Amino acid sequence: MLQIPVCLILAAVNQALPSPGLRAFTTNDVAGTDKDLMIVRHIVIRGTNQAIGRVLSQGALTRHGAKLSALPQSIEAPRIQWFKENYPEVIERAAGVRETYDLRQSDTSVDATSVPYDLDFEPGCSVIYYPGACVSNGHAMLSRNYDFPKATYAQLTGRKASPVARSMTGDPYIIEMHPDHGYAALFMCAYDMIAGAIDGVNSKGVTVALLADDMTKVKTRGKPYIGLGEIDLPRYVLDKCASAKQARSLLANVPYYSTFTPCHYIIGDTSGDSFIFEVSADGKHYFIDGNGKAQIVTNHSVAEFGTENLPLGDSFDRYRRLQNELAKRHGLYTPIDVKENNFCVAVPASVHVAATLWHAVYDLVDHSVEISFCLSKESDPVERRTPYLHFKLTDN
Repeated sequence: MLQIPVCLILAAVNQALPSPGLRAFTTNDVAGTDKDLMIVRHIVIRGTNQAIGRVLSQGALTRHGAKLSALPQSIEAPRIQWFKENYPEVIERAAGVRETYDLRQSDTSVDATSVPYDLDFEPGCSVIYYPGACVSNGHAMLSRNYDFPKATYAQLTGRKASPVARSMTGDPYIIEMHPDHGYAALFMCAYDMIAGAIDGVNSKGVTVALLADDMTKVKTRGKPYIGLGEIDLPRYVLDKCASAKQARSLLANVPYYSTFTPCHYIIGDTSGDSFIFEVSADGKHYFIDGNGKAQIVTNHSVAEFGTENLPLGDSFDRYRRLQNELAKRHGLYTPIDVKENNFCVAVPASVHVAATLWHAVYDLVDHSVEISFCLSKESDPVERRTPYLHFKLTDN
């Protein structure tokens, strides 16, 4: 396992820059090589939000060539004001990003709240939240399949691809973050080094996962707007929420926009409280409670279609299969059941162009995750996966 101290990352920008506010930083390659579909890296970082923003964006710039995007001033100014009033941690991290890109702190010509890499495309996923009362060890858990194409962004959007282009999800990060403001969290990061969280758990035992919502016709803007976008929202929950109840309160009136594809979210905590959060095309917010039972979500709007008598179709079919899988088990689910129940809706190994890129099982009490990654490329005759790797959020 490769240990890379922060001084080597900073040296990669041709100059060893001072890092005030940074208490500790390590990054390890934990799976895959440049010969595989993905290289999985684990980052542990402790410090001020400004230092976190600076160091993570340095990694995105030097390793992935990440560039900042410009936004019209008519959007950027009210967007920054919303963050200042509702999510100041973002403003602090953006200050670190500006240092990396040698921008004045007053410069709003580009969006420093986001450092995209490898870009994004529409996923399809399946998630189950389990209250502790349903699990034999008493631990609330969340099991998620992250299903996604293996192709590059250019291939999926019909553009000319660079011969060295990486798969769009070719560089996922398992980040353990300990900021000075906001809760510590362990989460999967992809597509955006600063804003991007796909699923995770925080030090208060709150978990969140995003899934594409194929049925909700939220306008896709293509650029950030005021409030929270698809991958901002999980980070917001992990940073600020000590319970599912608090998440409901904070999300009740949060402005939401879509840059690539509308998403919905499942959020739960150690008490057994969970809910699905959706935003309709007219901006109405929906909270679908789990009522203390195992709660399933796939890629259709639960607010619109409900959970019973569903029509035919991929998302609906996966939902029914998970319902049937849960019904097979009598009594409490074991942690092994929690892991294996999702296997029935994983992307088949015979589908070479896409895969369940990772299957993650979060333990909300232990603040840990077991996660297996797909390493096989489209051209590989058989699917290759990592064993389940274990990561745990450590104490500050």
